[in-house]
Amino acid sequence: MRGPLLFALLAALGQIWGCAVTLPYGVYEDKRLVDTMTDDKSIASGIKTDLLQADFTGGWSVSAYCYYGKVFLVGEVPPDMQAKAVAIAKNARGVRSVVTHWFTPSAEGENNLVLATKLRTNLIGAKGVSSTRVDTQVHAGRVVLLGVVNDEKEKQAIIRAARETSGVRSVTSYLMFPQ
Repeated sequence: MRGPLLFALLAALGQIWGCAVTLPYGVYEDKRLVDTMTDDKSIASGIKTDLLQADFTGGWSVSAYCYYGKVFLVGEVPPDMQAKAVAIAKNARGVRSVVTHWFTPSAEGENNLVLATKLRTNLIGAKGVSSTRVDTQVHAGRVVLLGVVNDEKEKQAIIRAARETSGVRSVTSYLMFPQ
């Protein structure tokens, strides 16, 4: 009985230690102030909740990202619902602007999950890139990059890594610099 209990305790401590190491790394790597990151996360979460309550679950998807109060709506949404999604985002407290990137439906291309995994692997392996600061959306070979990066050199390295990923047909960058 003592062996399994000791193992469980060590596993739990490993999980706690892992969280303690991972969380500061992510916070340290993000160039935004902690208050700004908190505000941005709150804005994006609020918009996601409002979109769900507005019945944006009918077979289409839209993701909300926020950096410095600038909201990015990315996804596949019917044209008659796009204005509603933008209005919901603009009405959220703290939003400075809204940028949309709507994907048109596509039946071709490889599995989005497989391509997203390849893309993340390439970003992790790219020199001079902190992949933890980059959010990605993949839809039928089309990639959208979002996040806050150090400088133009890092931005170009991220774009290059995305373009060099097998199966990627196009790359759109909404990468920005610290403000």
